Amino acid sequence: MPYSDPSNQYIPPTTALIGSAHGYVFNADEVTLEAEIHAVDPLATSYLNWSLQLWAGDVLVAEASFGALYPDSFGIARVGATVSANLPAGTNEHMLTLVLAGDDGTGLQRYDAVTYPRSERFVLPLIEGSVAYRLDTDCTEISAECIRNPRAADNMSGSLVLELWALPAAYQGGAFSGILIGSEFVGALAGQSQWNNVSARLPACELPAGQWHLVLMLREWVGNTYLTRDYRNFALTVDGPLPTPTAAPEAEAAPAPVATPAPAAAPAEKPAAKAAKKPAAKAVDKTAEKTAEKAPAKKSKPAAATKAPAAEPVSAAKRNAKKSAPVHKPGRVSVNTAGVSDLAAVSGVNGATAEGIIAGRPWATLDDLIKVKGIGTKSLDKLKHLLKL
Repeated sequence: MPYSDPSNQYIPPTTALIGSAHGYVFNADEVTLEAEIHAVDPLATSYLNWSLQLWAGDVLVAEASFGALYPDSFGIARVGATVSANLPAGTNEHMLTLVLAGDDGTGLQRYDAVTYPRSERFVLPLIEGSVAYRLDTDCTEISAECIRNPRAADNMSGSLVLELWALPAAYQGGAFSGILIGSEFVGALAGQSQWNNVSARLPACELPAGQWHLVLMLREWVGNTYLTRDYRNFALTVDGPLPTPTAAPEAEAAPAPVATPAPAAAPAEKPAAKAAKKPAAKAVDKTAEKTAEKAPAKKSKPAAATKAPAAEPVSAAKRNAKKSAPVHKPGRVSVNTAGVSDLAAVSGVNGATAEGIIAGRPWATLDDLIKVKGIGTKSLDKLKHLLKL
């Protein structure tokens, strides 16, 4: 059936058409596209570069390019290729359309298309149950009730990550552009297996002004990139700008804790207390009065020191715990998801080593880091308790 292009770029199929023989076959993350092309204008057909595209709604699943077509004496050219497939995320069923596109040097134009009557549901790792997030001034929390791999038992997934994104519009699948709020590496999952109650605590984020749609994505490593396998849009939007993480120290400047412990701290400095009493007995000595006026200022320092226990929950160790995504593995930096600055902040890892770690991703075990230039056996033993997958 003719392809109806809503963008008004549809070209009447006077040059080439998709014949009666055509189809597609999926194999994991690859798809084979085949078609018999009828050249209506054989001369014009040989001047264009032709492609077969497979679409799932508005999502381009795969594209195979063939260059110029040279039909046989019956005006037929047979093409086929196996290419990578960008499978649509989610668990919905999709109607697939095979499109014949030609490029005359000004860009691809659609010449013909066939929509298949049978819908497809792709077997991909997915999120099940409830999901949630929490944005705070000092951390970001994400959680999913269940992550499951419905593939066959011997079909291990690629490395999976759980990511929270802020997008200008609700996510509908396919390509997207937005702000990555946080990412948690959760590992590879065997087929017919699942993880329950997955949660992560990530560093705090900031968002610019505007209205943002938040979406939790489950993405899978396919050898050269991560592809979105499932997603959950959150109904309520978030209005930016959000406070930056540096706004958190305002709690340390709160005056309330200073006034209360000040009298209790007075006995701790007996010499200062005596200096305060002497000017009270000798009011004639102006120098002593000045000393007495300064004495309370000195005593305010212990009062400030008493604030330290109040700020103790935000200690360096706990800040590191917040930066490490999983709640059950605090203090470690992920070699598969952390940036150069986070890795270089680890004791024993410099900038060049951090770039080497990122270039070798994904890492299956920490022992494999011995392949990175700058990491030896002894240094790896020291780094193991500071790093994670």
